[in-house]
Amino acid sequence: MDIFIKAKKPELDIEYYGQQSRFFEFFDAVISDLMKEGGIYAETNSGSNGNAYMFAKKGYKVITNDISEYSYSVAKAILSDDKPLNIAPKYAWLKEYGDTYIKRAAVFASLVDEYGYNSSVPETINEDIKEKISQRIKYFSNMNKNGVRSYKNYNMDLFQYLDHLYENKIKVDVLFMDFAWPWRDGKKTEEYETTTNEYLNVFEESNNNITEIWDKDTVIDNVLITLEKAKKVSKYVLLSNQSSNYPTPEILEINLLVNNFNYIKRHTMLVKSEYEDNLGKNEYFREYLYVIKGDLLNEN
Repeated sequence: MDIFIKAKKPELDIEYYGQQSRFFEFFDAVISDLMKEGGIYAETNSGSNGNAYMFAKKGYKVITNDISEYSYSVAKAILSDDKPLNIAPKYAWLKEYGDTYIKRAAVFASLVDEYGYNSSVPETINEDIKEKISQRIKYFSNMNKNGVRSYKNYNMDLFQYLDHLYENKIKVDVLFMDFAWPWRDGKKTEEYETTTNEYLNVFEESNNNITEIWDKDTVIDNVLITLEKAKKVSKYVLLSNQSSNYPTPEILEINLLVNNFNYIKRHTMLVKSEYEDNLGKNEYFREYLYVIKGDLLNEN
């Protein structure tokens, strides 16, 4: 499949760098051929949770995971009825917003909307930010009222999460993987530093071990390790990458093939960068989606 799709404003519209929900039409066309009704769809890094939300709406059992407190809060806000067990806010003003995941998600989304992707959490906020947060609370509350629920939500490091699925015999039909890929020149994606490290331990202390954001020297080895773990728990592994990232498709594909990750299909999509990241780095880019057989494909 090689198609052109004009970007659409996603149903779940959140200021979150790298959200994939604008690609839902493309991913759905691929995944619907691989999934049975009521099957389990899992993501390694859920980002803004937009696709997870849409697939849950379709009736799939959805598993989300992200080490980012921001993404995890969004998943809990829109896909669960859970409440936080603890609150130990970094600054006094945060205490007002820490008792629900809806409020926590609203804070993160509002800060990014106001200050950009590479902002820190301020010690105080003004009335404009308070109003943004109030509006976002209403937004997430309305999404939550739709009654779309996930099967499981995790807040784990990538490798820890995949090991957890394997050790607990949690088997999935499709495991979707998209990472904090480096830029085309191999530099780390600094926007992901914010949504992992800057927003860590904002509302409560955690024991999460944040894996360093990948760069040119680490990305290929980490992808290969991830694929090896992912195959053990899934029927199909879907690996997503973009033309604006490193490794290039040519380098990535060579490394996949020489390490015996023989994808059975490669789907591509050319898309305009509208609703992408507002950074203006590229007007268009190509999305690549590799379908790799998992170890569970032939199980009964």
